[in-house]
Parts: sequence; C-alpha cells; structure tokens
Amino acid sequence: MKPIANPADLNDADIERQLQHSRQLEDAPEHVIQRAIAAWQPRRQTTAAPSPLQRILAMLTFDSGAASPLAFGARSAGGAARQMLFSAEGHDVDLRIAPAGESSADQWLLSGQLLGPDGLALVSLADEQGRLIGESALDEFGAFRLPAVAAGRYTVTLRLGDAEIELPPIDVPKAA
Repeated sequence: MKPIANPADLNDADIERQLQHSRQLEDAPEHVIQRAIAAWQPRRQTTAAPSPLQRILAMLTFDSGAASPLAFGARSAGGAARQMLFSAEGHDVDLRIAPAGESSADQWLLSGQLLGPDGLALVSLADEQGRLIGESALDEFGAFRLPAVAAGRYTVTLRLGDAEIELPPIDVPKAA
C-alpha cells in the first residue's frame, strides 16, 4: 500500500482501502494497551495494604555484586555501584544501589524499574525495624527513585493495586 501524500486528496475508495488494510494489522499486547491507558489517567496513590494472600515474594536472579572478578587485563566500569534483578510472577524488578555522591560519602541511592505489566504502583523502603524510610510512585516508564540511605539492611516493597511484591532484604554496604 502506497503512503498517503495528502489526506485531503483521498476519495471514498481510497479511504475504504486504508480502513480494510488497517483491519489486517495485529493488535498490540494487552499489557501495552493497559499501560497506554494508564499513562493518560490521573495517578492515584493506593493506601489500602493488600491482604497477606496477595503478597508475592520476589527471587533474586542476578546480582552484579556477586559476579566473579574479571580476568587479568579486562576492563570494568568499577566503582561501588551494584545492580540486582528480581523476578516475581510475571514482573521483574531492576534495582540499582549507587553512592549518593561526594558530598554524602556514607549515603546510597536506591533506584530501579518495574519491568512487565505494571499499571499504577507505589514503592516503599523500610529499615530493619520496619520503619518507613520513604516512598516513590512509578513514573510513566515504571522507574522509581528512593531517598538516600546509610549502610544497613532494608526492605523494598512494590504495591500494585491488589498485589504486593516484596524483595528479599537488601544489604547496603558501608562506603569503601
């Protein structure tokens, strides 16, 4: 089918051919359609905690901090940054831990992205005693950024409507 140069030059037969051609196109996957719809709706925060039966525990599938050392002469990005990937029932959570910067030597930033069908979500960070440290809503790309924290053990939880994904405890190291 040839491209349309000027839509005003189309007659009824051309329009009918274009419509018939468009009916033969494959539909987008359902999660892509839902994400597009959610992008145009106002974001709302979910306040009700899901029931324990709706809690999904994520499993660590990759940890750059556990990777073996590179062979002699191989280059690396180096640094103290760490990337982890968690999987939980159709969702993947990419979590990155990086130094907060020169001015805050003992502080670490936790950021990441929810991969897979997500819709609206709220990410929360709690310390070892269960105290809430901070929260972040997902942006339109499923990304989040949590407040800077000191070394310690933390829990990251993603609330997705009627489900909750809990990551295993995250150990944030002391500055090198």
